[in-house]
Amino acid sequence: MTNVLKKARGLVEPLLPVLAALAAFIILDTLLAAWAPAESLPYFPKNDYEKVVLSHGGVTEYDKVIFGNSTLISSYIEEQSRSGYVNFGLDYGTVSDLYGMLTKGYLSVKSELVIDLNYFVLMDTLETNPTYPWHRGALEPYVFFQRDRLSPALTAAFTNLLHFRDPLALPQYPDLNRTVYHGVMTDQELAEKITAHKALFWGLGPDSYKKNLDDLGAVAKWCADNGVRLRVFWGPWNNDVEMPENPARITAAANAVLAEYGIAAEDMTGCLARKYFYDIGHLNYEYGAVYFTEALDKWLLF
Repeated sequence: MTNVLKKARGLVEPLLPVLAALAAFIILDTLLAAWAPAESLPYFPKNDYEKVVLSHGGVTEYDKVIFGNSTLISSYIEEQSRSGYVNFGLDYGTVSDLYGMLTKGYLSVKSELVIDLNYFVLMDTLETNPTYPWHRGALEPYVFFQRDRLSPALTAAFTNLLHFRDPLALPQYPDLNRTVYHGVMTDQELAEKITAHKALFWGLGPDSYKKNLDDLGAVAKWCADNGVRLRVFWGPWNNDVEMPENPARITAAANAVLAEYGIAAEDMTGCLARKYFYDIGHLNYEYGAVYFTEALDKWLLF
C-alpha cells in the first residue's frame, strides 16, 4: 500500500502547480464575473440588453415589458407612452433571446409581457450580438466570453502604464441610447434594401425558423406557468413593399403556435403609411414612432 501511495504521489506532485494555477484562474474568473466590469464600467461599449438594464437603474425585474428587435426600439417611445411598458427592444433580438433571458435569470416579468413580432424576430439563422450574457456557455470563462471587449481596454491601460500615464485614461462609453432611425428612404434606397433582403432573407424556408417557433411556444408556456399575461402583435410593415411569400408563411406558423395557447396576435402590419417608415420595417423616430406609440397605447391599455 505504501508503494502505491508513493507512486500516486509521484504522479500527482508534478501536476500540483498546474492544478493550483487552474484553481486560482477559476476563482479569479468567478470573482471577475461577479464584478462584471464589461457590463458595468464606462470603459466598455454596452450592448442593448445592458443599455436597457442600466437606463432603468440596474434592475432586471419589471412589471410590464414589450420585447422585440430593432424595429421596436425605433417605433415605441417608452418615455411618451402612458402604458407603463418597458421597451425591451434588442438589436438582433429573437424569441430565443427572450426565452433565454426569462429562463436564465436575466429578465423577470411580473404581470404582462408583449411581443412585437416580425420574421426577423423568429429567424434562427440571423446574426446575433455575441455579448448578450445568456449566450455564455455554462463552463465558458468570463474573460474568454468578454474577450472582444476586455482586450482593447486592457491593452490601452497597459500602454498607458508603459508611457507613465494614468491607466484609466481610456475612452468611455456613457451613451445608453439604442439605435433609432430618422427620415424616409428614397425610392432608390428602398429598392436596394428590398433587393438585399430578397437575396439574404426572403428565400429562407421553415427550417430557418424552427427553434424560434419552438421557443415561442415555450415562452407562452412560461407565461402561463408564471401567471404573466402574454399578448403579441405583428409590427408595422411598409405598405409600399409586398409581403414576401416565405415571411407570410412564417407569420401563419407563429399564429398557429400562439393559437395553441389561446393567444390571437394583433395584426398591425398595415396600420401606417410610408411617410412614417424609414425603410421596410423600421419607423422613423420623429414621426412614425410618435404616431405609433399613441396608437399602440390604445391597444396596450385595452
